[in-house]
Amino acid sequence: DAGMSWDVELIDDRGHIEAEWNYTHNTNRMIAAALADLGEQVPDHFLVGPTWWDRLNGMSGPDGAKYLHTIAESLGRDPDRFRAMNPENGWGNYDRLLRLLREMAASVPEWPCHWEACG
Repeated sequence: DAGMSWDVELIDDRGHIEAEWNYTHNTNRMIAAALADLGEQVPDHFLVGPTWWDRLNGMSGPDGAKYLHTIAESLGRDPDRFRAMNPENGWGNYDRLLRLLREMAASVPEWPCHWEACG
């Protein structure tokens, strides 16, 4: 359900989907906090809104990989703090989110591609 998760695709210049992911919105506040730690301007609605994947949407493969790596690196600096943000309902968690972001960043092929993201 688009209302409960974000969806990201990595698409090559021929329109072929190289890879696709989705994950719960319950962990968005972790990404918001990680970006805020990096000095990004994070509006109030960002804690539940689509801002981080809106930024990813349309980026080239390499630019998106760098962006995702930066988020993952920030999240990795303080695991205990981010694990404390795990949703109480059990849907989503810090460790899975971090693995997913790292996987996404490492998935860019050598040929031209771009990111499409929605949520």
